[in-house]
Amino acid sequence: MKKTQTKKSGKQKEPKSKRKESHPVISHSILTESRALFLTIAATVLVYANSLSGAFVFDDTKQIVGNPALHFWSNIFRAFSNDVWSFQRGTLSKDIPPPYYRPLFTIYLTLNYQLFGLWQPGWHLMNLMVHTGATVFVYYLLRRLSGDVLIASLTALLFGLHPAHVESVSWISGIPDPLAALFYVPSLIWYVRYRDEGGSKWLTASVVAYGLAALCKETPLALPLVFIVWELTQSRSGKKFGPKLREIAWRLIPYGVVAAAYLILRVSVLGRLSWKHPFMARVPNEAIWMTVPYVFVNYLRHLIAPFRLSLIYGTSFIMSAGDPRFLIPTGLLLVLAAILWVYRKKLDANLWLALALIIAPLLPVLNLKVFHYEYIIQDRYLYLPSIGFCSLIVLLIVRLTRGNQQLTMAIAGIIILAFGVSTVLQNRVWHDAGALWQRAILYAPNSWSTHYNLGLAYLNSKQNDQALQQLEEAKRLNPNEATVYNNLALAQAALGDLNGAIANSKQALALDPTTLEAHNNLGAFLYQQREYSAAKNEFAIVLGRDPESVSAHFNLGRTLAAMNDNPAAIREFESLLALKPDDIEARYQLGLSFAAAGKKADAVREIKRALSYQPDAQAAQAMQRKLEEIQKSQ
Repeated sequence: MKKTQTKKSGKQKEPKSKRKESHPVISHSILTESRALFLTIAATVLVYANSLSGAFVFDDTKQIVGNPALHFWSNIFRAFSNDVWSFQRGTLSKDIPPPYYRPLFTIYLTLNYQLFGLWQPGWHLMNLMVHTGATVFVYYLLRRLSGDVLIASLTALLFGLHPAHVESVSWISGIPDPLAALFYVPSLIWYVRYRDEGGSKWLTASVVAYGLAALCKETPLALPLVFIVWELTQSRSGKKFGPKLREIAWRLIPYGVVAAAYLILRVSVLGRLSWKHPFMARVPNEAIWMTVPYVFVNYLRHLIAPFRLSLIYGTSFIMSAGDPRFLIPTGLLLVLAAILWVYRKKLDANLWLALALIIAPLLPVLNLKVFHYEYIIQDRYLYLPSIGFCSLIVLLIVRLTRGNQQLTMAIAGIIILAFGVSTVLQNRVWHDAGALWQRAILYAPNSWSTHYNLGLAYLNSKQNDQALQQLEEAKRLNPNEATVYNNLALAQAALGDLNGAIANSKQALALDPTTLEAHNNLGAFLYQQREYSAAKNEFAIVLGRDPESVSAHFNLGRTLAAMNDNPAAIREFESLLALKPDDIEARYQLGLSFAAAGKKADAVREIKRALSYQPDAQAAQAMQRKLEEIQKSQ
């Protein structure tokens, strides 16, 4: 019986997962996946090791140190129904940022506080762990996209060591972007896997990760734009652009549903979709739009040359189309767009995807109306775009070297080394408030707020002469800011100039009579000059508006005791202790007031309780001597 032979066509159907690529494939046997991951993780941890000793800086002092909501586990559940700064909205503070809806960020802060309290190294370690995890995910993303261990590892190394990430890693409150990346990158990985392999589980995982990323920060909402670029640059079919785009739109419906659900939840909590920063009220909309090219080009510059970075860059809005800050960036962007158009056919799918990964997450932060004019460029917003940038750099190096492994590693190694050194140095900038604002002054020497904040940093570290110098400069640059005079008074008082302190406190109140801190400080200075009646009036003003002010209760109690009105002093200290039972000094002062009122048994009880809270050695000795004196007189 004659066997029938199966005919084989000369052209086989391309497997679903195989895509056309034009960059050379590098062959390497030494760099295994486990070694690549170890190198990436070790290098990332090493360059950020000096961040672990950093202090709480900038928003940390309010968002962590001054946030009583973090003390309670129930804050985890409230995170979904409140904005990030809701804990401040019931206070009399005027310096409250616009509302942000980031529930997973609030949960992250709460969990960290429950684990570490105010132990700063623990917070920094958690930030580093999140960044390292995001870096590992970047490796797996490029491993899937390129199929090459070296390309994936070099991209991950560039990402892990990129200096623009210091603001997101070394600054504790900068964690929303790395936190979002823990879901943003897997969402893209799982989407590609779903399209390559099929299986609804990968689509479900991708959609869920997309939703979780949005709950960390708003920027990941732009991720479907990356999916669209990825789909359009694949060679799966010969469909025309229109039908293919419609097919993609149907495929992305689950992401649209999640985005809509997030926006509905956001509006229900914040009461609005977006906002215009209060400081932007007088800035024309056309000025905001003209500033966008300048901001975009500066972000590109910080990606390419991330050296000597700062919290602020002395920015301002562009008010005229003839401003070089508008003309030069706009011209540069038009040239870049023309180059991409001319060479569009020579760019493979991974290069287009890298460009999409740069641009898509930058688009939301170009909505400049939500920012204070000094903060329209902030390097933490480069965290997600840098994924695409690092990928683009490695792919271009591979093309340039035509797949030569040694040359590829040499060129990439130089960039990685430069990034690593810059990151170590940049960690020092975010180490403490003094270093942070010293760098800011280099970029914004004529900004009153940079000098003011550096003055506060010096004041908090008891460098009073330097504090006075910076606060005087802030006053010169902005003679109408009440908070400058208020803190200038504190510096003068610390240096023994009570008359100057009183004069500046009064000037602060002349500019803004509602500044309760200035009333409280003025009262404290008057107390030191034994003007007790005037001091009492200042503390009464504070408590009239803020009955829960611990410092005002303490100061008033101490003043009443100095006026020999011990029953009233006792009432004030008891009111304070009802708000803060573990206040050692208030407990001790209450004991002294009981002793002065002849209630020695009560005095002994309160001083013993104060000692039970374990005050420092010097205070404990003074309390013990007073306790023994009272006991002997009983």
